Amino acid sequence: MRSNSYVPGNGLYHAFDPRAKLVLTVLLIAAVFFVQGLIPLWLYTAVVFIVSVFEVGAGRSVRNLALIAPMLLVMLLFTPLNQRGGNPVFSLAGFTVVTWQSLWNFLMIGGRFVFISLVCSLLMQTTRPDGIMLAFRWFRLPESARLVLTLAMRFIPDISATIVQIRESQKLRLPNPDETNERKRPFRSLFPTLVAAIVSSIRSIPMSAGSIDLRGYGRPNRRGQYKRLDISGFMLALHFAVALALPVLMVLISRLP
Repeated sequence: MRSNSYVPGNGLYHAFDPRAKLVLTVLLIAAVFFVQGLIPLWLYTAVVFIVSVFEVGAGRSVRNLALIAPMLLVMLLFTPLNQRGGNPVFSLAGFTVVTWQSLWNFLMIGGRFVFISLVCSLLMQTTRPDGIMLAFRWFRLPESARLVLTLAMRFIPDISATIVQIRESQKLRLPNPDETNERKRPFRSLFPTLVAAIVSSIRSIPMSAGSIDLRGYGRPNRRGQYKRLDISGFMLALHFAVALALPVLMVLISRLP
């Protein structure tokens, strides 16, 4: 979910109503835990990836997968520690390293993780930020909850982009004498970047507080709005019906004999 910048497009998912899209995202995340079998799970994941390719492009879709690749690698490294019982897949000197049960668990958990990541990324990249905020308001979320969600969606990707900019700017200067062996000490080279990112985040607090105050948060009077969601009436009901039907069909199809 790091790359939440809106990608303009004319696809069907772009045109889907933000309110129904939020409901669909939440239901898909819940439904993936009720899908039975590895084949249906990874087929659904492939379908979401194909939709992402058509909506935001192949490059961004592959980048979304690259962002979660380290987590999958960590999960793979801990696979031998799970489910020690069962038929062995790989043994070393009589010691069972990987069993079929542990491999099955990794594929199930990894498939769900990839599916959820792609669904959330697709939501953020095909929906304008103001559409998401208006959808939160339409669901009558408390003002404090909307504020927290707004800040989270605003600053989590901003911090990530700041770290990238800091790393790029550090490459432009000459290395210090203690940085000549950076390859031998890769973790030590991260400390200047982290310190600079923390300082940048702290310096943005006054600006954020001023922006929140100018938007009228915390005031007793009713807040107005400049924009409205276009879809209403029958089309809105149709979008909600699709958002409710797709997760149910996904679970039912996976349970067919």
